[in-house]
Amino acid sequence: MPVLDFKEIPEAHVADGRQDTFELFARDVLSFIGFTVVAAPDRGADGGKDLIVEERRTGVGGETVLRWLVSCKHKAFSGKSVSPADDSNIQDRVAANKCQGFLGFYSTLPSAGLGGILAGLNIETQVFDRERIEGELLHSAKGLEIAERYFPESLAVWKTENPSPAKIFADQSSLRCHVCDKELLEQDDKGIVTLWQEMKDGDYSRPDSYHHVFWTCRGHCDRVLKDRMRDERLIDGWEDISDVMMPTIYVKWTMSIMNELRSGVTYSDEAFEALKEFLLQVYPYVARDLSTNERERVKTLSGIPAFLGGLGY
Repeated sequence: MPVLDFKEIPEAHVADGRQDTFELFARDVLSFIGFTVVAAPDRGADGGKDLIVEERRTGVGGETVLRWLVSCKHKAFSGKSVSPADDSNIQDRVAANKCQGFLGFYSTLPSAGLGGILAGLNIETQVFDRERIEGELLHSAKGLEIAERYFPESLAVWKTENPSPAKIFADQSSLRCHVCDKELLEQDDKGIVTLWQEMKDGDYSRPDSYHHVFWTCRGHCDRVLKDRMRDERLIDGWEDISDVMMPTIYVKWTMSIMNELRSGVTYSDEAFEALKEFLLQVYPYVARDLSTNERERVKTLSGIPAFLGGLGY
């Protein structure tokens, strides 16, 4: 599903002072990709070009420079494809501007007819349609800066649904598996955090003290850790690290810890230091809005009686 709504860029044919925005957007995108802008957008007769950019190619025979005529067509508001009538006389325009290639920069798609014409030309051609433009922008910090400038509403939604850790501390957050030393925060499945506890008077619903706090990969590493801990005769309680990273769950989890401390539950020095380390490393991932999927996950978790009871709610 598309992320960027190209209707956020003003229409090119409405003379309200912002009619050049799509051409300026094309200039910024092509510069970001690595083209050198030779002729920037301007108003008035353009000689059949919106921009001219140069591409430097390095090969066995040395460096060559290819000059591209750029044609910008912003048809997102109508949703129509770019037709041969919209972009006509391409070969003549390229030659008249002393270029060697044609680059179509479109907020929709070229029509089948235009695609056929481009394929039949004896010059180099390429098209940046909405999908390719979006793909170029959403995979780097610099690209996201450009996207946020031209698509502020789209990027606000995208950032909520694709959260990244807040830059709170000088060092990057890190949680390395206590068994295999893999960096959990870089994995899709971020593993589990396990609290090893002694229960009060044999009551499995009332922890008396926590002896260890570990975080591991799910599955094999978790089983290895349980084997190591077998002789200590402790009960292990665990949570998905990805669940604790959700702002709502993080707050509830922290409140649960505070409630238990208030009720007299104790932590060994080792467990308390590990718990503080875990909360600090996870926090940059928490300081954000909930994504749509996370809001649904919170509803699911809140409906589990054992989960609610464990949080002291």
